[in-house]
Amino acid sequence: MTANATLEMADDQPLFIIGSVRSGTTLTRDLLRRVPNFICPEETHFFRWAEPFRTPHSLHPYRNNALLKKHRTIDGIDDATFEAILSESRNKAEMQRRYIAAFARAQGVIGPYRWFEKTPQNIYGAPLIAQQMPKARFVFMVRNPLNVVASMKLGRQVKIADLFGACNYWLEAAAIYETLRAAYSDRVMCLRYEDLVADVPKAMAEILRHIALPAPPALFHARDAHGEKNLWLSAFTAEEAAQVRDQCGAIAATFGYDLAADLAAAGHAAQGAR
Repeated sequence: MTANATLEMADDQPLFIIGSVRSGTTLTRDLLRRVPNFICPEETHFFRWAEPFRTPHSLHPYRNNALLKKHRTIDGIDDATFEAILSESRNKAEMQRRYIAAFARAQGVIGPYRWFEKTPQNIYGAPLIAQQMPKARFVFMVRNPLNVVASMKLGRQVKIADLFGACNYWLEAAAIYETLRAAYSDRVMCLRYEDLVADVPKAMAEILRHIALPAPPALFHARDAHGEKNLWLSAFTAEEAAQVRDQCGAIAATFGYDLAADLAAAGHAAQGAR
């Protein structure tokens, strides 16, 4: 197979799973990895940062971020291969395609495949992905911000002590999604975490329809889900819960979340600072 053919294969209707961290993107990735010949590397973060590709400061996080180096080890991409990917790529989309092709080779994938990528923070580069990869589709994961912010406060994978900062993780992702949806309504699907865990087979079927990818029956089961734990009930004081409600409530309502009702039901009715 020629290099060009390999890159074309690596650009056949890719899927990007994006959103705020702590919104169910990992669960969604792990479920989709069951689909035959549908491959996904560890998180790459290739579109996360705004520095123009191959400008002086743009390559440092890709080369030196400890977590991304660990991910490359898991993917089977050694330093020499990754340096070749960087030197041969003219833009971020080419870097992503070449990485996927190298990942497929490292994993021993033979024959045609489809691929997807799960880095929630790639939401920041989603408009660029849409422009540079015209066949790309997106699944935007969203979750009740009370639980997203509580998870970050508790340090579940991502530790953000400042509640305003944790809220902005959620708010900025939601704002970019709205812009992306307005521009590319046929390419963007929104999936609520709560709907995913309520009916995994239905949610997975919706994703697969969105990307026109057939899959064998009975890949997904109700038992694949774990119920929402509502961490915020024990993680927040009444004042903290009110802060999240005040900061996120209006946009959360557009996704079907009623934070005021959540707080009232839990007895967390403090008004907080406005």
